[in-house]
Amino acid sequence: MAIGDDAAAAGYPIVPNTGEEGKVRYGAREINRTRDFVAQVKALILATWPVNRGGTGATTKSGARTNLGFTSGTSVPSNSTGDNGDIFFKTT
Repeated sequence: MAIGDDAAAAGYPIVPNTGEEGKVRYGAREINRTRDFVAQVKALILATWPVNRGGTGATTKSGARTNLGFTSGTSVPSNSTGDNGDIFFKTT
Protein backbone atom coordinates (compact mmCIF):
# COMPACT_ATOMS: atom_id res chain seq x y z
CA MET A 1 0.00 0.00 0.00
CA ALA A 2 1.12 3.51 -0.72
CA ILE A 3 1.60 6.10 2.00
CA GLY A 4 -1.77 7.75 2.67
CA ASP A 5 -3.96 4.87 1.45
CA ASP A 6 -5.16 3.83 4.93
CA ALA A 7 -5.82 7.44 5.88
CA ALA A 8 -7.79 8.11 2.70
CA ALA A 9 -9.83 4.93 3.19
CA ALA A 10 -10.71 6.10 6.72
CA GLY A 11 -11.82 9.49 5.40
CA TYR A 12 -8.87 11.56 6.58
CA PRO A 13 -7.67 14.34 4.28
CA ILE A 14 -4.36 13.64 2.57
CA VAL A 15 -1.66 16.31 2.31
CA PRO A 16 -0.66 16.64 -1.35
CA ASN A 17 2.97 16.04 -2.18
CA THR A 18 3.32 19.43 -3.90
CA GLY A 19 4.28 22.92 -2.90
CA GLU A 20 7.40 24.79 -2.00
CA GLU A 21 10.51 22.62 -1.88
CA GLY A 22 11.53 21.57 1.60
CA LYS A 23 8.27 22.56 3.26
CA VAL A 24 4.99 20.88 2.38
CA ARG A 25 6.43 18.57 -0.25
CA TYR A 26 8.86 16.72 2.00
CA GLY A 27 6.66 16.93 5.08
CA ALA A 28 3.59 15.55 3.32
CA ARG A 29 4.95 12.01 3.32
CA GLU A 30 5.42 12.03 7.10
CA ILE A 31 2.10 13.72 7.78
CA ASN A 32 0.29 11.17 5.62
CA ARG A 33 2.25 8.32 7.23
CA THR A 34 1.09 9.58 10.65
CA ARG A 35 -2.51 9.72 9.43
CA ASP A 36 -2.15 6.15 8.15
CA PHE A 37 -1.03 5.09 11.63
CA VAL A 38 -4.00 6.84 13.28
CA ALA A 39 -6.39 5.16 10.84
CA GLN A 40 -4.85 1.74 11.52
CA VAL A 41 -5.07 2.15 15.31
CA LYS A 42 -8.62 3.49 15.11
CA ALA A 43 -9.65 0.37 13.19
CA LEU A 44 -8.46 -1.77 16.11
CA ILE A 45 -10.59 0.02 18.71
CA LEU A 46 -13.93 -1.60 19.45
CA ALA A 47 -17.01 0.53 18.89
CA THR A 48 -18.81 -1.18 21.76
CA TRP A 49 -16.86 -2.27 24.82
CA PRO A 50 -18.11 -5.25 26.85
CA VAL A 51 -18.87 -4.73 30.54
CA ASN A 52 -15.92 -6.89 31.60
CA ARG A 53 -13.62 -4.48 29.72
CA GLY A 54 -15.01 -1.29 31.27
CA GLY A 55 -17.82 -0.57 28.83
CA THR A 56 -21.55 -1.14 28.85
CA GLY A 57 -21.75 -3.64 26.00
CA ALA A 58 -24.48 -1.55 24.37
CA THR A 59 -24.93 1.18 21.81
CA THR A 60 -28.09 2.70 23.32
CA LYS A 61 -28.91 4.22 26.69
CA SER A 62 -31.58 1.65 27.45
CA GLY A 63 -29.25 -1.21 26.48
CA ALA A 64 -26.51 0.18 28.70
CA ARG A 65 -28.90 0.48 31.66
CA THR A 66 -30.06 -3.10 31.18
CA ASN A 67 -26.52 -4.49 30.85
CA LEU A 68 -25.43 -2.64 34.00
CA GLY A 69 -28.44 -3.83 35.99
CA PHE A 70 -30.37 -0.54 36.24
CA THR A 71 -34.07 -1.19 35.89
CA SER A 72 -35.64 1.97 37.37
CA GLY A 73 -37.87 4.48 35.59
CA THR A 74 -37.07 6.19 32.33
CA SER A 75 -38.65 9.63 32.73
CA VAL A 76 -36.54 12.72 33.27
CA PRO A 77 -36.96 14.54 36.60
CA SER A 78 -38.73 17.87 36.06
CA ASN A 79 -35.84 19.90 37.50
CA SER A 80 -33.12 18.39 35.29
CA THR A 81 -31.60 19.20 31.93
CA GLY A 82 -31.16 15.56 30.90
CA ASP A 83 -32.84 13.39 28.31
CA ASN A 84 -35.10 10.40 28.67
CA GLY A 85 -32.84 7.44 29.27
CA ASP A 86 -30.23 9.31 31.33
CA ILE A 87 -29.50 7.99 34.82
CA PHE A 88 -30.07 10.35 37.73
CA PHE A 89 -28.98 9.94 41.33
CA LYS A 90 -30.99 11.54 44.08
CA THR A 91 -28.98 13.03 46.91
CA THR A 92 -30.50 13.95 50.26
